[in-house]
Amino acid sequence: MKRLLNICITICILFLFSTSAFADRTLIIPDLPKQPYRYGFGAYEGVVAHSTATPEAPAINIQKYESRTWRNAFVHYAVDWDEAIQIADTKYIAYGAGPGANKRFVHVELCETADYDKFKRSYDKYVKLLAKILRDREISVKKGLWTHSDITHQLGGTDHQDPIDYLRSHGVSEAQFRADVLKAYEGGTVAVDTKPQESSENEGYGVAYIEGSHVNLRNGPSANSTVIRQLNKPESYIVWAEKDGWLNLGGEQWIKNEPSYVKFEKNSTVDSSIVGKRVVSKVDNLRFYDAPSWQDKDVAGSVDEGLGFTIDAKVNV
Repeated sequence: MKRLLNICITICILFLFSTSAFADRTLIIPDLPKQPYRYGFGAYEGVVAHSTATPEAPAINIQKYESRTWRNAFVHYAVDWDEAIQIADTKYIAYGAGPGANKRFVHVELCETADYDKFKRSYDKYVKLLAKILRDREISVKKGLWTHSDITHQLGGTDHQDPIDYLRSHGVSEAQFRADVLKAYEGGTVAVDTKPQESSENEGYGVAYIEGSHVNLRNGPSANSTVIRQLNKPESYIVWAEKDGWLNLGGEQWIKNEPSYVKFEKNSTVDSSIVGKRVVSKVDNLRFYDAPSWQDKDVAGSVDEGLGFTIDAKVNV
């Protein structure tokens, strides 16, 4: 009987450890649904990297907010500059990025901040956590690391672009991000550079308007460079440089300047304080429109407090 009790205690300890091995704190939201992944309990196939739309909100705020709103959305982990908090058990799905992703992936939220030192601390935790989740099930970074933006463009069921713009705002390109996760996966040390030089408000070479579908974004100015993801109409991006018929969209991100699917407006005045930034609602039931209008007929929907958008373009009305 004593031996049986010891075995039971050991199993319980191992179970608790397995659910919290990646986190500094485990604060599982009560009463979450226990839905298996498409291949069974605990059989996740990768991890989705997110970032919040609520700047300066720490991980505990994410946990508290999703404790109230989990029926609409919740993730497995929230990571800030001080800690990583586990919100949901990775043996079961979370509602993080649409049904196609939810039945396959673990979801990790990175808390956003304008403070570069806080970003460096949170980014280090974030990258290590993503790598650990993949390594725990022997899933390669190439196969298993997805961004919320990847889900939008490849699986659908969502329209978010995070965390690409946020990482880029701190000088980290998508290519560097993926390389850093791979480095952590292989046991290396991830080092974020010193704070990048601030850009002036109107800095920029022009604007690229995507006019086609499945336009390849590559990690270099060559058709032989690796495809990072695909862009689609009506997305638009600030262009920071031009080289050999290729447009640089920031960091190691390039698209071919092909007029059949890219409209490039060179030497445009780019208000980089607006384009690519996020707007977060401070109230519930904030209406948004599908045209530059205040007319009721143009209302496309509404968002509640804490939710928001990434600004695609500035329109004068």
